[in-house]
Amino acid sequence: MFFALACTVLSVCLQAQVSSDLNSPIPFDPNVRTGVLGNGMTYFIMKNAKPEHRAELRLAVNVGATQENDDQQGLAHFTEHMEFNGSKHFAKNDLVDYIESIGSKFGADLNAYTSFDETVYMLQIPTDSQTIVNKAFLILEDWAHGITEDSVEIDKERGVVVEEWRLGQGAGERMRRQYWPVLFQGSRYADRLPIGKKDIIEHASYETLRSFYRDWYRPENMAVIVIGDVDLDQMEAKVKSQFSGIERKSNVRPVRSFDVPDTKGIAVAKATDKEAQGTAVELIYKAPKEVDKTLTDYRRDLMEELYNSMMTTRLKELTQQADAPFIYANAGYSGLVRTKDAYTSLAVVKDGGLEKGLDALVTENERVQRFGFTEGELDRAKKELMRSKEEEYNERDKTESRKLTYALVAHFLEKEPDPGITYEYNFTKQYLPGVKLSEINALAKKWIHNDNVVAIINAPDKQGVVLPSDDKIKEIISAAAKKDIKPYEDKSTNVPLLAQKPTPGKVTEEKQDKEMGTTTWKLSNGVTVILKPTDFKNDEIMFNSFEFGGTSLYPDKDFMTASHIADIYDNSGVGDFDNVTLQKWLAGKIVGVSPYINDIQQGFTGSCSPDDAETMMQMIYLYFTKPNHNQADFKAYIEKQRANLQNRSTSPEATFQDTVRAVMGQYNYRVLPMTEARLPEIDPERGYQIYKERFSDADGFTFVFVGSIKPEVFKPLVETYLGGLPSVKKKETFKDLGITPPKGKVVRSVHKGVAPKSTVAIKLTGPFDYTYKDRNDLSLLTQLVAIKLREQLREEKSGVYGVGVRPATNHYPKKTYEITISFGCAPENVDSLVLTAWQEIDKIRKNGCEDKDLQKLRETALRQRETDLKENRFWLANLYADAVNNESPKQILGYVDYINSLKGEDFKHLANKYFGTDNVAQFVLYPVK
Repeated sequence: MFFALACTVLSVCLQAQVSSDLNSPIPFDPNVRTGVLGNGMTYFIMKNAKPEHRAELRLAVNVGATQENDDQQGLAHFTEHMEFNGSKHFAKNDLVDYIESIGSKFGADLNAYTSFDETVYMLQIPTDSQTIVNKAFLILEDWAHGITEDSVEIDKERGVVVEEWRLGQGAGERMRRQYWPVLFQGSRYADRLPIGKKDIIEHASYETLRSFYRDWYRPENMAVIVIGDVDLDQMEAKVKSQFSGIERKSNVRPVRSFDVPDTKGIAVAKATDKEAQGTAVELIYKAPKEVDKTLTDYRRDLMEELYNSMMTTRLKELTQQADAPFIYANAGYSGLVRTKDAYTSLAVVKDGGLEKGLDALVTENERVQRFGFTEGELDRAKKELMRSKEEEYNERDKTESRKLTYALVAHFLEKEPDPGITYEYNFTKQYLPGVKLSEINALAKKWIHNDNVVAIINAPDKQGVVLPSDDKIKEIISAAAKKDIKPYEDKSTNVPLLAQKPTPGKVTEEKQDKEMGTTTWKLSNGVTVILKPTDFKNDEIMFNSFEFGGTSLYPDKDFMTASHIADIYDNSGVGDFDNVTLQKWLAGKIVGVSPYINDIQQGFTGSCSPDDAETMMQMIYLYFTKPNHNQADFKAYIEKQRANLQNRSTSPEATFQDTVRAVMGQYNYRVLPMTEARLPEIDPERGYQIYKERFSDADGFTFVFVGSIKPEVFKPLVETYLGGLPSVKKKETFKDLGITPPKGKVVRSVHKGVAPKSTVAIKLTGPFDYTYKDRNDLSLLTQLVAIKLREQLREEKSGVYGVGVRPATNHYPKKTYEITISFGCAPENVDSLVLTAWQEIDKIRKNGCEDKDLQKLRETALRQRETDLKENRFWLANLYADAVNNESPKQILGYVDYINSLKGEDFKHLANKYFGTDNVAQFVLYPVK
């Protein structure tokens, strides 16, 4: 035991050591066991206990769309699909069936992606069963060299891949094809979009697809990654025995690297579309790829993070102005593609505001290039960066395995360094203070220039929106160097957030529930506080709160104001701090608080680090009692909304959503689409009155806090800042405004857009017994329907890429349920797919749930609950819901027994109860012919 302890201490000490020689190579995380098998396959294994009894497995393949031949465009992605449709050990769709039978979810726990240069397969499994672990490694091995690519399955999957292609069609895709040839200038990246070409997907020969797999899926191009609650020695032995037998091929095609050519001077690419949702300009200053090898490179990464943070903060400040030049902007240095980096500046502007926005963007680039940043900006950015590293370090033993996989995937595929959380923290702590302002300012001079630049303009193609000429755009960019520009003024303050603490209240009543691990305090002003201290995270406290009332208490003429005012104040600061000053004051703190007002209640949500709990409480107090009320923030908010709404009606998806909402609310004033014409209804002075009314009385508010809480430390803060809130005990609740869905059968078709795709939404509604059991019944029933519809609509019919079946239940103002079935498809397939969906639902209504599907539902529910019980977010959601619905939180404790008691025939009754045809609304979006 002494020897083991000594080894542990030595390991920690070694991790903590950071070389003072910046020419030293960046070390690799000592907690990761890595090696290369004799056939060239790389492996990485790491023990990590969050979540318990789970492991994340990855097969990273260093090949993507750029390696495709001209007649294979889209087949790298098609190959990824075929990995789930038949292999040596899993015929046809048996893989998905098996994964669901062990409690993992297709999509959430079993998935993959293909990009320009890589394909990555992802699988989460339970590790408390050796049988499951063995099967999971069979899956990885089959992915690596054992897919069958059966001709029948290939032909069936063509339709699924085409449906994924179809989902991507629209304004964004059409504009991307206009500007990518300019940005990537003849490189492979210009014509190798991973989704590929529809004609090739539909008609490529079997041999053409199979040859891609044979050519590129080779052990030297792959890495197996295992992170989770595992034994390192056992896993390493397992990897070696499972994958060493894969033969290394001879006379192979090398994986090629494709450069992006430099651009001479300034190139302009304009992309317009009738369905475009706004106007944006993006300046991309191309740069050679930076490769991180030494500690000097790693220190440079810190400098780049600081620059990106400070520059984006400056641009964000400009969006807070009443007459802001853009509604959103950011800037920073990062990778463009695997072989090219870029400094990028982006601004989203109002229609007709392109020249003004572009001028402001290049002016800010020139300002920082000419004068640099200030010491105050750098100090705040350092605090933010150090605090983020500190938070990662504090949570190093509570970090999710899934998050850790990203670094190892990037390490294998792109040679990104991965020294580990502890080393990163110590390196930042050692070297960040020494980063000089002059070093950061030099980056602007290196990155920003008038050569090798691509200016991309996206805009709606509509009357009244006239874009400047290419020469004018180049002139605005070049003219920045000659402008009369003053240095940036850094306005900040060090005064306290709250000048004087409120008169505290007292805890007048305390109840402890040892079984649930909660404490409930009743305060002297009528506030109720529910605490659940946990050890799931070391550096996290989350909260939610409510009181009934909301916008329902106001007439229609005040609705627009009441429904927007909380968002306005959320972006306006608190007390004597405007939002810009507040964000500067909060630098280095982990805290966030937001007010909300919805239909039936109002309250606050937020989170913080335990060290910043008092700041969070002060912000709650100030948002409650002293929102920052000023015309500039109001005007800035309205102008952002105006820009967002200017082109909403041209979007097929937005038009469809607005139609569904309006019909389901029977065209009540409060469910009508938000439009630019309705913005004048938002009155700032009336909004201030409404906000004060909603938050004038703390009596009746309930706050739920979950996380790393020490009650003895937290209690004085609660008594001071929540107990000090005003209380007039006026006793309000919400009003039932009578907004109900339509009765009977409703059919609506929306004809909008030119892309060859349709969207189907079917809604079933009715009264609901709002009990814990009924909510779980409905949830499981919709999961069953989702499985069966996926099997038929995707796997058998090949007519959709995905299908959603989602339940929603309401307790207030009426007890109701709504089920939404949704999917995208080809317009000509709508009727047949809808018919198939109803046929599958009828089977459940007649036969209930098959044993194999009941096994899937049961295992998925139990496995999900295992991990949920160790999550702050789960407990916050449930304790909050119990408080809102006046239910006992103890009902959670009976969940396992409830799941185990389910029978297949139960679903027959449930399907007839909830999937009846009395109240059904069907909506279909069709393209305009």
